[in-house]
Amino acid sequence: MNLSTYKSDVFGAVTSFLCLIHCVITPFLFIADSCSIAADSCCEASPSWWRQFDYLFLFISLIAVVQSYRSSHNKIVKFLFVLSWSSLSFVILNEKMHWLSLHENTILFPSIGLIALHIYNQRDLKSRGEECCTV
Repeated sequence: MNLSTYKSDVFGAVTSFLCLIHCVITPFLFIADSCSIAADSCCEASPSWWRQFDYLFLFISLIAVVQSYRSSHNKIVKFLFVLSWSSLSFVILNEKMHWLSLHENTILFPSIGLIALHIYNQRDLKSRGEECCTV
């Protein structure tokens, strides 16, 4: 176990939090455009560079999840990491492809789940006395 494993949980939690903030503020940032457009498409009124952040957050969170998955000793936590990231990727892709009609706040659940899992995994490593976490 090394320091990068410990940092992947911190990095993953921060990235998931930034993703959450990005998703929450998008409708408010582009509310002027959404007043004249249907409520379902308010996020589509945002600039394409802003919408590309979804993919950036998804990619960065994948890296953090893979590293944290490897470091975790708990099979349930490993499963929840995969489930949360898969759910996050599905919601983001569904938002782009319009497969299912989901409420826009659906993305909050996998994002909050990833934040909680990264914090839990970090604390679990600390409680086990892993050498990565004694810095």
